[in-house]
Amino acid sequence: MKRLLRLLVLIVILNGCDDGKLTVDTINFEDVTASSCGEIIYKLKDSEALFMKIPAEKNAFLNDETLLDKPREIPIGGEVTVRYRFYNGKVASDNICVVAGPITPVATGEWIAKSGTIQIITKANYATTNTETGQKKISGYNHAVVYKNIVFSKSDGTEQKYDTFTFGNYQTTATTLPFSFDPKLVEQCSSTTKIFNARNNGTESLVIENVDPSLIQKTGSLPQPISATTNRLVYRLYKSSLPTSTLLPEYFCGDTTPLSPVISEEWVATEGTIEVITTTSGGYLHTIRLKKVIFKRGNSSFYYGDDMLFGELLLPE
Repeated sequence: MKRLLRLLVLIVILNGCDDGKLTVDTINFEDVTASSCGEIIYKLKDSEALFMKIPAEKNAFLNDETLLDKPREIPIGGEVTVRYRFYNGKVASDNICVVAGPITPVATGEWIAKSGTIQIITKANYATTNTETGQKKISGYNHAVVYKNIVFSKSDGTEQKYDTFTFGNYQTTATTLPFSFDPKLVEQCSSTTKIFNARNNGTESLVIENVDPSLIQKTGSLPQPISATTNRLVYRLYKSSLPTSTLLPEYFCGDTTPLSPVISEEWVATEGTIEVITTTSGGYLHTIRLKKVIFKRGNSSFYYGDDMLFGELLLPE
């Protein structure tokens, strides 16, 4: 009787585990470091590989923070693919990134995502604070990736669904912003609405737009706040070189910014003050300093420093 009872219990358990074609497996790549090649982001663990391909135009891993509770969402399907693959030996990047990859190890199975959504939350990583200036620049971005309601088609004909499947973190490097300005190269537009600092054939500029007329005075001036309108401070990084020094005023002093060179990144100050100290030295020498400035682009921001030199503007007496 006891043997019969045990047999009945075993049958019930086996029937309870039969869900048709839906089977349950556990995959965990969360703590594995992610790498990339082209549009492929992948993680390798012994004989397993988890990777996705997202076309660049989707801007999935844009170097800009996402807003709170508003991740980037990209539907899986078409050119957006997610795959889990396992091999009969230790897998390497060439098995994922090279079309005619190594003969070994051999892939013994593959899961291909047929539906679901890729959710990405991006946060800035900051470099160590400069102890002298207080400057704290962005060094890179961390992209936390989660698959929601993802369904895999398995090589054995079954399907596997996860309500939430954590891919983990993927790191990208921030564009270097040199801020390498010569304080002697500051110029003022004849209209007096702009003051700029840029090198001859350089690739960056720092501009004060819509300058308050009272900012530059013969006897000095009080510190003035930076705002979105008056004393608007803008840093621009270009994809190619600016004009030669003789043509820089023409470039910066027009009503609109020329289309060439193309702007790679533009950061606008949202906080801070401008301080001008005026002395006489063969004219009026205006030393312009930037205090506690915060620059912002999109949803990302960084602290420029406690007290940074914009440059020196020499005007005739």
